[in-house]
Amino acid sequence: MGNNTNEKVESDYIFDKKMVCPVCDREFKTKQIRTGKARFLGTDEVLRPSYSGVDVTKYDVVMCPHCGYAAVNRTYGHVTPKQIQAVKRDIGARYHALIQNEEIYSYDSAIRRCKMAMLTAMVIHQKVSENAYLCLKLAWLYRGAINEMQEAGTSEQKIEKYRNSEHEYLMDAYKGFATALETEYPPICNIDEMTLNYLMTSLARECEDYDNAI
Repeated sequence: MGNNTNEKVESDYIFDKKMVCPVCDREFKTKQIRTGKARFLGTDEVLRPSYSGVDVTKYDVVMCPHCGYAAVNRTYGHVTPKQIQAVKRDIGARYHALIQNEEIYSYDSAIRRCKMAMLTAMVIHQKVSENAYLCLKLAWLYRGAINEMQEAGTSEQKIEKYRNSEHEYLMDAYKGFATALETEYPPICNIDEMTLNYLMTSLARECEDYDNAI
């Protein structure tokens, strides 16, 4: 039987968007989700969003391939002159240009991009909550990768490595948000108070902190 020509593939949900890096002033293209294309299906217990046809989490980080500056769409470009100098000194000076020609972002590529966003957040001294949010997104990406590998019949040994990484970043997210709540007030990272309480309960269960989960 032939393929259904009406069936959408992941590349149908994305497009190349031109960006100018605020750190090195060079132009590059990044892949973005087409507005209104993917249908929202819901979230799981740790708020990982599910959409029809595409994992939108893979496309939420924008990374300059020339200097390595990276951030989620929500905060990309929001850097002060002092922060720009810090990125140039601590990331750009050591970064090797990485021009990727992927039609879609693989999970491993998305994980690398998210880790660069985490490095950027550390270098520019972003709020604890922003670091926690990136840890949560990394956990989402590892969970998506695990699902993909299970469908592909990947060895349990490799899946277990990703499962350990997912758990590690869920723990980091839990600790980070707990610290953030001591000094910040909701909404935190665009998460309202009720949703944040639900997330913290779910993360506490994931981290086996059952007393706080209750």
